[in-house]
Amino acid sequence: GTEDLFEKLKVEAVKIPQPEVNIRGDQNVRYEFIGKTILNAQRAGISKVGFVIEPPPRG
Repeated sequence: GTEDLFEKLKVEAVKIPQPEVNIRGDQNVRYEFIGKTILNAQRAGISKVGFVIEPPPRG
């Protein structure tokens, strides 16, 4: 759940150099879920959060 993610992010946040968190989403992802993920990253102390937007599959 969300707390598991938070605990994992806290572990990553203290690494030097701090890794960048990339959130990968497709067209069907709910924005509230992305928002919660960003919030958890910030709470954990992650400073770099990026997005990877998946293009819709061809064919």
